[in-house]
Amino acid sequence: MSKVTPFHSKKPGTTVYHDNNQCTEGNNIERENKVSGTGGLSKCSRCKTLS
Repeated sequence: MSKVTPFHSKKPGTTVYHDNNQCTEGNNIERENKVSGTGGLSKCSRCKTLS
C-alpha cells in the first residue's frame, strides 16, 4: 500500500479521486490536469482495493 495525498483530474467528467500511487487510473492523469484534494468526489474503486 502506498498512500499519497488525495488528488483528482480537473478534466470535465471526472468522477473520482485517487490516494494511492499504485493506481493505474490515477497514474494516467497528466501533470497539467492533476489537482490536489478530493474535489468532493468519491474514492476510486481501484484505490479502495489497494487500501
